[in-house]
Amino acid sequence: ESRKKLSKRDESIIQFIEQYEELGYLPEALFNFITLLGWSPVGEEEIFTKEEFINIFDADRLSKSPALFDKQKLTWMNNQYVKQLDADSAVELSLPHLIEAGKVSKSMTADEKEWVHGLVSLYQEQMSFGAEIVELSQLFFKDEVEFEAEAKEVLAEEQVPEVMKAFLQEIEGLEEFSADEIKKSIKAVQKSTGHKGKKLFMPIRAAVTGQTHGPDLPKAISLLGKEKIKQRLQSILY
Repeated sequence: ESRKKLSKRDESIIQFIEQYEELGYLPEALFNFITLLGWSPVGEEEIFTKEEFINIFDADRLSKSPALFDKQKLTWMNNQYVKQLDADSAVELSLPHLIEAGKVSKSMTADEKEWVHGLVSLYQEQMSFGAEIVELSQLFFKDEVEFEAEAKEVLAEEQVPEVMKAFLQEIEGLEEFSADEIKKSIKAVQKSTGHKGKKLFMPIRAAVTGQTHGPDLPKAISLLGKEKIKQRLQSILY
């Protein structure tokens, strides 16, 4: 990226395939990326399997110029492969990093495994490599909400108390705290208060996550759990 030669003495640069694999880069993505170092296919498509590469490889398209290692491109490419994983494979990629970070236990109950599946699916689209799940999902492992500046501004808006009270009332009556039921509750708040769009969704997101942007809101609320959500809404109100 800096257009300098790689140095084995520079410990700030990841240089070995094993190091990328330990971070949760997929073998298929690494192979795909390496094939494009010093060679280019016809057209703009850059994502292809080993079999596709064998079929389209043309030695005449090898470049005489030195190849540059673009880590950003590798990370982008790995994300394309992560997006294509089935649910179990995505969990298999992410779980070791959650365990290593002390976020979940090696020996989980069936409910805990189901929760981890939900967590990983929430971030799979934006996860560039396995280890990134730890940083992406921080808000689910904190007892207290850390409010971003923009979230504080949203929570100071005049409609917030009305929205918080209505949403709290809706979820208190839920027997099943699923994403679908939460989505219905939010629609009920819209109907009862008349607030919609950003005036509705952003205060709820800000109150329960401390952020104004993030993953699917009903799914995130479901994963955080009913008691934690109630506590966070009440802390905004009282």
